[in-house]
Amino acid sequence: MADDLVTLSISRDEAVVLQEWLARVVDDENAEGIADTLEDDAEVWALDAVLIVLEQALEEPLDPNFEKILKGARKRVRDKAGPWPWDANPTEDA
Repeated sequence: MADDLVTLSISRDEAVVLQEWLARVVDDENAEGIADTLEDDAEVWALDAVLIVLEQALEEPLDPNFEKILKGARKRVRDKAGPWPWDANPTEDA
């Protein structure tokens, strides 16, 4: 059972956003930015495996206009999903 694969389906925009974040956090920052949230090194290896799959599936990160592509992808994901819960109900004190 250890070699069984799981297939995940996400939109291309979600994949672009996730790939960029994983590349930044796991590769560029060596997971230091999320170290306090990790309970085991296996979690970083699992994130790295997702990053590798995304890097193999996407050509957008190699595009010279990647920053524009990423900005558009982020906007479309936000527009579709709405604000994250901590932004959804601003308090009167804010």
